[in-house]
Amino acid sequence: MYPTGIIVNTDTNRFHPVSFRPAPMPGNSDVPRYKSIGHHTAGFDTIEEAETWIKENDNCIMTSNRYQWDGVGIPALVDFFAEEKS
Repeated sequence: MYPTGIIVNTDTNRFHPVSFRPAPMPGNSDVPRYKSIGHHTAGFDTIEEAETWIKENDNCIMTSNRYQWDGVGIPALVDFFAEEKS
């Protein structure tokens, strides 16, 4: 299961769920770093629709994380999550 937040496209005002995979820091650090593995490319009109998609997807653990994106390029992200997700 992957921690999943939401990218807010500030250009189109659409909401894109984005999932993350563990990607440990170099040097055997204990810091729980994660890298994005992809986002829902079409996105959703409302944040509620995006949250529903996350809740219905068995591979996702919804987080409260929101990321701003201007719609330019590909939103590659790195984040640090606590061990427990709700």
